[in-house]
Amino acid sequence: MSTHLVLVANSRDGSISTFEYAGGDLTPLATSDVGQAGLPFAVDADRGLVHAGVKDPNGVVTLKLDRASGRLERLGRIDAEGAPTYLALSPDGRLLLSASYHQGVGEVWQIGDDGLPTPAGEPIHRPNLHSVAVSADGQFAYFVTLRDDAVLQYRLAPTGELIPLDPPQVDAPAGSGPRHIILDADETSVYVNTEYSGEALHFRRDPDSGLLWFAGATPCVPADRGLGHSRFGADPREEHLIWGADLHLDAAGRVLFCSERNEGTISALPVAEDGSLGTAVAHSAVVPQPRSFAVLPDGALLVASEITPEVGVYDVDANGTLGLRVTHPVGEGANWVEILTR
Repeated sequence: MSTHLVLVANSRDGSISTFEYAGGDLTPLATSDVGQAGLPFAVDADRGLVHAGVKDPNGVVTLKLDRASGRLERLGRIDAEGAPTYLALSPDGRLLLSASYHQGVGEVWQIGDDGLPTPAGEPIHRPNLHSVAVSADGQFAYFVTLRDDAVLQYRLAPTGELIPLDPPQVDAPAGSGPRHIILDADETSVYVNTEYSGEALHFRRDPDSGLLWFAGATPCVPADRGLGHSRFGADPREEHLIWGADLHLDAAGRVLFCSERNEGTISALPVAEDGSLGTAVAHSAVVPQPRSFAVLPDGALLVASEITPEVGVYDVDANGTLGLRVTHPVGEGANWVEILTR
């Protein structure tokens, strides 16, 4: 039976917790100090590398993963123009891309044979970049700008240059606040959740040209919780506003899950054969303020809480409803989860 490693970033502790996942449960292995807060990270499973974004000062810390012990050893650090909010690797692990929300900058680094990054190409600057994704062929990159309500689309050169496509962006609904972006398995559909309007956006994609076009928006937060439409600069807790966070597809690509932090829910939306989204079939309560979650190899969800030091493992039934299986303690401010085969 194969086992897996689960890595959870504890943003306020400046550490990463590692668990073994086998038999439906988590076994704590190690907690490794990264030395700075922030900690979105990207995993190069083939080389056992973890690239973690940090702030104060801004940069990327590269760590070597020992699969046996789960410990991470620091290899080096590089300065960044912006504090990384989201990191993504090219499929070959040779390019690392970063989106920085507060500084509004997208950066690319080349990863050398020693596993360490060096700057590549020119950074891009757009307000409140929140996420970035790279296509499976490594030829295209997509940055989401929350403030400008758009997805920026680029050809990604092997040397790291970002070359705008024509058109250079595809618009999201005004005021929706697009946040995180994922591609489906055949990369003919792209999904983006929105922080302010609580929707899942569907974009169709031409794999040859890399171009996206907007196909529709589907609500992905419960309508019976009294949450209002949010906006830039608002305090969602104080005003009880929508506070969308993360999204992931199940292994079959037939269900899209989206998390909302204010009410602490994960919603399940059916995905049709053509990639279009149906009405949400379930809204499940999870750990408080679920900023990040991941789909486990057995189809369960692992959900991390930003405000209580815990992660929860949830079974998913045929209707998309989540049921708590077990919780485990982690560090403070858990904000990122990744899973890899041990």
